[in-house]
Amino acid sequence: MEKVPLRSLGALAGPERAAVLVVDVQRVFTGLPLFPPVAGVLGTLRRFLDGARALGVPVVVVRIAVPPELSSSVWRRQFPGLDAAFVAPGTRNVEPEPGFEPREGDIVVTKSRYSAFVGTPLEAILRARDVRTVVAAGLTTDVCVGATARDAFQRDLHVVTLADCCAEMTQARHEAALGTLAENFGTVCSSTELLALWRAQASSPPAADTGAGAAPPERRAAIPPND
Repeated sequence: MEKVPLRSLGALAGPERAAVLVVDVQRVFTGLPLFPPVAGVLGTLRRFLDGARALGVPVVVVRIAVPPELSSSVWRRQFPGLDAAFVAPGTRNVEPEPGFEPREGDIVVTKSRYSAFVGTPLEAILRARDVRTVVAAGLTTDVCVGATARDAFQRDLHVVTLADCCAEMTQARHEAALGTLAENFGTVCSSTELLALWRAQASSPPAADTGAGAAPPERRAAIPPND
């Protein structure tokens, strides 16, 4: 599955150049019969986030909330069985899954479409922090996670998608989505593999960067969440 080896990214995949995008871990999706089973996926994701935060990797909590006025005729035609307020702000559906509420220091980005980059300041936030690699995880693999990973790649960001930290409506769709992402939109690996790389790099002298130079020390300065 992995077409671009994780280690080939070198320092660009390290904790000083990365940000984690946690996509749509909300009740509207966690209550679905997903594959792999969502309880196990969320447990793996929670452990990964604990490890990422411990290393100082910024976490971007991405959540969907579509006000009725943004529920266009195109969307209503695609989902005729859903009320226009199905994922409206303030409804239970958009609440975070317990245990996945934003933590102090996390960045919050609210979107109204599949991709976390459409109509949000996400790209500007990442550029301001000199992030070169985004790590995509959450729900669901083939839709919002996949759309976000694709858009990140097309904005010239390196993309790592965590195979064990996302899920889809069927196992076949989950695996097909990961195959497409690995073939065309970056690297697909496990959360344990990425954490091992981060820990190794954090304990070693800084590696040479193939990009535009070392990150300025102020790049980790707090940026207000975008609610």
